[in-house]
Amino acid sequence: MIAKHDQCSYAPSLAALPCDLDGQTCLHRAITTDPVADHLREHRDYFGNLAAVVVVREEHTQLVVTSTSMVDTAGRPTAFGDDGRRPWRSYTVADAPHDDLTAVEFTLDSPLVTRSEQLAEYARPSFGHDVSLADGVTSLCARIHADFEFDVKATEIDTPIADVMALRKGVCQDFAHVMIGALRSLGVPAAYVSGYLETLPPPGRARLTGADRTHAWVGVSLGGGRWIGIDPTVTDPQISAAHIKLADGNIATAFQFPVLDKVSIKVEEAVSR
Repeated sequence: MIAKHDQCSYAPSLAALPCDLDGQTCLHRAITTDPVADHLREHRDYFGNLAAVVVVREEHTQLVVTSTSMVDTAGRPTAFGDDGRRPWRSYTVADAPHDDLTAVEFTLDSPLVTRSEQLAEYARPSFGHDVSLADGVTSLCARIHADFEFDVKATEIDTPIADVMALRKGVCQDFAHVMIGALRSLGVPAAYVSGYLETLPPPGRARLTGADRTHAWVGVSLGGGRWIGIDPTVTDPQISAAHIKLADGNIATAFQFPVLDKVSIKVEEAVSR
């Protein structure tokens, strides 16, 4: 990241740090700055995401921040399992324990994702009466992938979800917003997840849509504080080792990432012997 500033003392906040989250383990992370920071402190935000604040007192006109991390995603759940096989209505906020505030929070409206009958109608073909959560979510994800065109010029960061539904075009953020809005409109708790996709695919595999930039996907609540990630932007909806999770929240603007001058993500798969 390259940021310019003409003051000699200020504290930019960096909200792009992977951490131990949902089966993902950060083995190592380091932040360096040029000029060298006088103070660096990590902290967690309201949603539990890891962020850092750096203080630079030396006079400068350009600040270069380099963040490097090694992340192990082998422990992340990539399938719904038995829990996701119950009828989908048993996972809605209506059936959640009365003290499950997370279920309530992640079914409420947010500035960019507003529940609506239009979104509920779009979701219903995937959620029949006895359909499991896993099957319903997978079906909805596949339909969004088929119905919406990935187009980086079609929308802006604050494009309303109603406009995205009309355009049937957008980027990963828009795909995620549509899916979150559709799930919440049925009462299923859903979170906005942000991170990265691998830059270089394994040999013989196609390059993923949305690589080389921050990426967004959806977290679906399984109850009991457990979540599963699903990505309507890519062909295979289940998140994989290629998805590096940085943060989640109820809306895209719940966390702000620095403007990146360059980002490179490489995924190496461990081989059991």
